[in-house]
Amino acid sequence: MFSSSREIFQRTCAFFGIFNNSILALLILYRSPKKLGNYKFLMMYISIFETLYSLLDFSTIPEIFSKDYVFLIIIEKRLTVLPNFLLQCALIIFGSLFGMSMAIFAIHFVYRYLVMTGSQFIKTHHLLKVLGLIGFTLCMGVAWSFLHSSYHPIPQADIFLDVEYLKPRNLQLTEISYSGPCFQVQDEKGVLRMNWDVVGTTGVMILLISLSFSTVFYCGISIYKNIKSMTSMRSSLDQSLQSQLFYALVFQTLIPVILMHIPASFGFLVSIFGNSIQLFGQLPTFSIFLFPMLDPLPNFFIIRSYRQAITEFFGCILSTTSSHKTDSNHKLEMRPRAAAIVVN
Repeated sequence: MFSSSREIFQRTCAFFGIFNNSILALLILYRSPKKLGNYKFLMMYISIFETLYSLLDFSTIPEIFSKDYVFLIIIEKRLTVLPNFLLQCALIIFGSLFGMSMAIFAIHFVYRYLVMTGSQFIKTHHLLKVLGLIGFTLCMGVAWSFLHSSYHPIPQADIFLDVEYLKPRNLQLTEISYSGPCFQVQDEKGVLRMNWDVVGTTGVMILLISLSFSTVFYCGISIYKNIKSMTSMRSSLDQSLQSQLFYALVFQTLIPVILMHIPASFGFLVSIFGNSIQLFGQLPTFSIFLFPMLDPLPNFFIIRSYRQAITEFFGCILSTTSSHKTDSNHKLEMRPRAAAIVVN
C-alpha cells in the first residue's frame, strides 16, 4: 500500500514537473522582455534541466533508503520503464543531477552578479561566455558522475539491505538496483570500521556543494546591495526587471535547497556517523520529487511579462466560457419565443 501510494505521488509530481517546466520554456521563448538578452538561454537551461530530471523521476521512481551507516538510492525494477541494463546508469545520473543542480544555480548568480556590477568580462563575446557557463555545469555533471560511480554495490551493503529493506517488503536483491555509500563495513572479526574507499569521494562532494553554496551566498548579497544602491543610476523599467529576475532566482534557488539539498545532505551526513534512521531517507524521497514541479512557479508570479501572459491566457478561457454560456442562454430564450410565434 505504501509503495503504490508513493508511486502515484511521485509520478504525479514528475508529470507536473514536466508540464510546468514546459510552460516556462514557452514563456521564455515567446514572452521574455527584450532586455533579458542572452540570460534567457540560462533560464531555458534550468527549465530543460528540470524537465529531464522529472522525466528520469517519472521513468524510474527512485527511493532513498537511509539507516545506520548506509545512504542508498534504490530503484525497484517492477516500477521502472527502463530496461535493467540502464538502471545502474540511471542511478549514477541521479547522483550527478543532485550535485549539478547547485552548480547550475551558482552560475546564474554569477551571471547576474557580473551584469549588476558592469563587469567587462561579459561585455565582449557575450553569448559565448553564457554558453561557457553552461558548459562548466556540464563538466561538473560529468565529474559528479565519476564520483558517484565509486558508490557501487558491495557485499556488506547487500547483506544490510537484505535484512533491513528487502525482507520487510518481500523483495529479492535481484528485484532492485541500488547505488550509494556504505560508510562502515565489517572486518574479519565482525567489527565495524570506516569504509575508507568512499571517504575521499564524499569529501570531494561536500567540498563542491560548499563552494556552490558559498558562491550563491556571496553573489546574492552583492546583487542585493547593487540593486539597492543603483536605483537612481538606472531607469525604473530596467531597475524593475533586474529586481524581478533577482527575486525569482532567489526563490527558484531556495526551493531545491529546502526540498532537496538540506534533507538529503542531512541524511547523508548522519549516515557517515552511523546514526541515520529510515525517516531521513523517506523525507527526501518525497520532498525531492516536489522540487521540479514547484521550481518554475516563482518565474510565473514574479516576472511581470510571464505573469501577464498567464493572466491573459486564463482571461481568454474565462471570456470564451462566458460567451458560450451567454450564447446558450440566448438560444434558450429564443426557443419559447419561436414556439409562441408558431402557435399564433
